[in-house]
Amino acid sequence: MYSDLNEFNRKPEPFSRYTTDMLWTDPWIAQQMLKVHLDESTDLASRRSQTIDDIVGWFDRKIGLSGKKVCDLGCGPGLYARRMAARGAKVIGVDFSAVSLDYARSEAAVHNLDIEYRKADYLIDDLPDGQDVVSLIWCDFCTLPPEKRHTLLERIKGMLNPGGTVVFDVSTTQQFEKRREVMTYGRRPMGDFWSPDDHFCFQTTFLYGQDKIALDRYLIVAPERRLEIFNWMQYFDPETILSEVDGSGLIVEELVDVMTGEPWTPEAGEIAVIARV
Repeated sequence: MYSDLNEFNRKPEPFSRYTTDMLWTDPWIAQQMLKVHLDESTDLASRRSQTIDDIVGWFDRKIGLSGKKVCDLGCGPGLYARRMAARGAKVIGVDFSAVSLDYARSEAAVHNLDIEYRKADYLIDDLPDGQDVVSLIWCDFCTLPPEKRHTLLERIKGMLNPGGTVVFDVSTTQQFEKRREVMTYGRRPMGDFWSPDDHFCFQTTFLYGQDKIALDRYLIVAPERRLEIFNWMQYFDPETILSEVDGSGLIVEELVDVMTGEPWTPEAGEIAVIARV
């Protein structure tokens, strides 16, 4: 047991293990993730409904959604895709969580919206081309290692029509400065989130100050199961995100406050990047 915990608390190299897909493809955890997505009391998995309304509202004001072909990458349960379709966009949602896509399809049917949802991994699977707009919302970009971020931007560029637009958001270095390294341990600290069975959860947060990366590492131990989760988060300032996007051949048009669509300031929250082919 000592060697296990010693290994668990050893600081790994940045992005040396990637387990993000487990949160969305594990049958039990994916169901719990969907519940958190739809929980209006927290912004952990998705922003609250009013905030999403506001974000899609400024998308529409700045880009114009009506009649546009829009692909929402990492669409989850369709919270943004549904609102964009309601504003007249022809929307394709892409996600690798079957659980979230089932919910998204049911909501599209309830609201009589013609949205195509595809189960796919946007890093490796075929993606639709001929798009006017590609969106990637709630800092999905920040969970990826540098090489996968580069791959994703190249893939998005290939999806867009000439003059097409990509909008995505990133966490900021101001937010990184508020993070702290912590170690916690508890019995079922998140209720049934990790498992319906009795279990113990260890969590360690590591910070990489020079690189502005945080890792929340979880070890879940149940009677019949043991799993580890690595949640990575890269934090950006305007200079670093501009450099990263410029390297893909996309042209950054604006950096704005994701909540309002107004020019980003250090006092704002996440940076939304608006870039064009």
